[in-house]
Amino acid sequence: MIYNALLKYGYANFKLEILEYCDPEKCIKREQYYIDLLNPEYNVLKIAGSSLGFKHSSITLKKMSISQKLVNRTGKNNPRFGVSVSEELRAKLLATKKDKCQKIEVTDLTRNQTTIYESIRAAGRALDIKQSRISTYFRQNQKSPYQGRYIFKKV
Repeated sequence: MIYNALLKYGYANFKLEILEYCDPEKCIKREQYYIDLLNPEYNVLKIAGSSLGFKHSSITLKKMSISQKLVNRTGKNNPRFGVSVSEELRAKLLATKKDKCQKIEVTDLTRNQTTIYESIRAAGRALDIKQSRISTYFRQNQKSPYQGRYIFKKV
């Protein structure tokens, strides 16, 4: 916003001025004082130290989404990223994971079809339903069809 204004009106029509020097612990209070006093046109946010009311543009949201996907894909947030695991341990972990999986039976009322899935995750993928929705269905002991269509049962 300021960048566009600088280009439109020219640098000569703007000035940067230090209004006051203060201790760091008083900065927010003093900033709020000057926002209230001067009501600056280019201050989008009216409360010092708060981003309440701020909305990112759709372009910015898209950029943040892409950035987060890249971080997840590279594993930078995963503490085990780059740690090699032996084939023996990998097999044990996979076996343990399979033992923990809960097979579920899904009845599709619109197709009058019943399918058994190896896990809640597998059912979610096949039906394009979030795994957490199916887990919630079981946790809340629901009996009515999910989305008026699916009945889930643990096998």
